[in-house]
Amino acid sequence: MQGLLEATGISKSFGATRALDAVDFCARPGEIHALLGENGAGKTTLMNVIAGHLRADRGIVRLDGAALRAGSPQTALRAGIATVHQSPLLFEHLSVAENLALGAFAGRGLAMRQVEQRAAAMAQQLGFALRLDQHTLRTLSIAERMRLEILRALSFEPRVLILDEPTGLLAPGELSGFLNLLRSLRDRGRSVILITHKLAEAMAVADRITMLRGGRVMAHTTPGQTTTEELAALMVGGVAAAAPRQLADAALPDGYGGDILSIEGVCLEENGRAILNNVSLRLHAGQIVAVAGVDGNGQHELVEVLAGVRHPSRGRILINGEPAGAEAMRRIAVIPQSRDQDGLILDMELWENLLLAPALRKLMSRAGLQLRRRAMALCGELIGRFAIRASGVRDRAAALSGGHRQRLMAARAIAARPAALVAHDLTRGLDVGAAAEVSRIIREFARQGGAVLLISTDLDEIFELGDRVAVITRGRLIEVSRQHRTAEKIGLLMAGASE
Repeated sequence: MQGLLEATGISKSFGATRALDAVDFCARPGEIHALLGENGAGKTTLMNVIAGHLRADRGIVRLDGAALRAGSPQTALRAGIATVHQSPLLFEHLSVAENLALGAFAGRGLAMRQVEQRAAAMAQQLGFALRLDQHTLRTLSIAERMRLEILRALSFEPRVLILDEPTGLLAPGELSGFLNLLRSLRDRGRSVILITHKLAEAMAVADRITMLRGGRVMAHTTPGQTTTEELAALMVGGVAAAAPRQLADAALPDGYGGDILSIEGVCLEENGRAILNNVSLRLHAGQIVAVAGVDGNGQHELVEVLAGVRHPSRGRILINGEPAGAEAMRRIAVIPQSRDQDGLILDMELWENLLLAPALRKLMSRAGLQLRRRAMALCGELIGRFAIRASGVRDRAAALSGGHRQRLMAARAIAARPAALVAHDLTRGLDVGAAAEVSRIIREFARQGGAVLLISTDLDEIFELGDRVAVITRGRLIEVSRQHRTAEKIGLLMAGASE
């Protein structure tokens, strides 16, 4: 096995958990190499070893046959290895241009005009909309932050580009252009390592595929030698993930119940700009309403309004027909888009993260005192029920893989016994088995009489889960009739076409 980049016999453990077990990996010049595996399979750990962010316990990484200094990101970057992480690593209080200047756009000086011109030219080539007028990153969506990371990494003109789940937040119209960009980089002789849970993407764009499971290599293959079904079986071990335990005894009768959550004429203005424009929607018991949209069209702000973080300029929210006050808003559970920034505190233990939900804090306390034992017992039950891969309730959230952090947030939301659940990009970054399990959790919640508002950039998720479908564009909500529920129609609405 020879190539531009070679990782040989890589092993890495975290305490008693073996994340990588004698893994061999090779990336050749002028190829796209897809690295697949379920959440917790070791994909990100392997890439962090290659990029110098982690030091392997055993094994060696070579570039052009020369061993790289272990545990040195600077050495890897200077050698030509750049990484785009799944969670954007940006400086919140710097402007967009200043964050880009930390790449190589500025050359030897720090001419911000040059940074902006070079970054804008590359963004245009990628098909991205780049908001260079933003003085801080506070108003940028997760997708926009990911685009900044990609631009910054490409500014170094790397020979090896590692992309960790880069397409999870791209709109349908952006995906084709992005995959074409990867092909263009390959055709110029670069090695592109694509970590993705989307098997169809790997089959469409990869030259070679490596499958990890449980920290071991299950297969080195190519799209011509395998099928999507075979890859899915390799990923999850040939068996489907088990469905979660029943969440309640009584099932909802056929059909939907009454209104659980009503959004009536909600408007939100910021600095004279309309972010939400007369948004109205009714969610019925037992129903999942799926809202599609390109990030930055008001969905993040809508979630914040429903979470009680923001107050609408006009309009109102009703729960079970009554205006939602502070106490009633606790009956809405939220699974936020960014699990690491808004969903969890990574340095806290798992049971402590449960108590971030106000409803659970109330359930787990008596006379204002936290009942630690009750919280830890509930956490242990949820770890088992939702198949969260952890050694115990005292694990820190940072020790979980991205998929298991997502399961923890879903488990916390369900355990809070809400009337309505708001989930933003529910299965982003999840592998096939984990996505199916989290989706089943949401379906089961609806089947037991809950109302679900699912906001997503993934049309597959929209079509799979949505009983009703709407599109949010420029702060307006447009419901799509069943006869018009096609990828083409919804894609046009997401892109801002007239309804």
